Formats: sequence, C-alpha cells, structure tokens
Amino acid sequence: MYGNYNNGSRRSYVLIGGYPVKPIYLVIAGVIIFGLLVYLLLRFFSIGLTMHFGAFAGILLLIANLRELLGYGYTQRGSTALLNTLVGAGLVCAWLAQFFVLFWVPALLAVGIATPLAFNRAGVYAAYLTTAQRAAEQVRRMVVRQ
Repeated sequence: MYGNYNNGSRRSYVLIGGYPVKPIYLVIAGVIIFGLLVYLLLRFFSIGLTMHFGAFAGILLLIANLRELLGYGYTQRGSTALLNTLVGAGLVCAWLAQFFVLFWVPALLAVGIATPLAFNRAGVYAAYLTTAQRAAEQVRRMVVRQ
C-alpha cells in the first residue's frame, strides 16, 4: 500500500556482517574516519616540522654563539654565549632523540646546566669556568704522567 507499489524489491539497507545498515550511516562513518585520518596526519607532520624548526634554531644558536664563546672567555658576554650554546645543543640533541632515544640525556643535561645561567649569569658562569679549568688541569696532569 505504501512504499514501492510492487515495482520490485527496493532495499534501503546494506548488509555488513549480516547486519542491515543504512547507507547514510556508512557515509557518516566514512566522513568521520576520513576526518580522523586527516587530523592524525596533520598532527604527525606538525610535530615533525616543529622538531625540525627546533633543530634549525639550535644550529643557528650554536653557530652564532660558539665563536663568541671561544673568543671572549672571561667577559660577561661569554656567559650569554654559553647560555645560548647550551640551549642550542639541547635543541639539537632533542631533535636527534627522534632517531635515537638516548640523545634525550644530553639534551636534558644541556638545558639543566643552562638553567642556572638564566638566573645568575656572572656567578654561575665563574663557577662553570673554574670547574672546567680544574677538570682540564686534572686531565692534563693525568695525561702528562703517563
């Protein structure tokens, strides 16, 4: 009486695993799955680009400050150069950690060593220089003896 007026059977369902499902639900599920895939791909590329950007910024910090750090060992500008060099090394090591997880250790160490420099540059820088000089002197003595 209502419906297809005996013009043949008209199926308004699709059988999936023996269960009838309306085609509109398949379309909605397809759109949701496609949207989820696009979101995950964009997130993947976004994270990768962010890490590449960080590595590039770290390399720039290393290039710009390493020459100044080596040239002006005892000046106040050297503490800023050391801070920037440590942060740059941390960024580069964090980028390398994408390939080998153990690079997180030097990344965290570099940023951890750089953190006190941000708060008390002169005092911490002098302490770092004194410690480095003592360590170099001990290594020199050990190498000269043997």
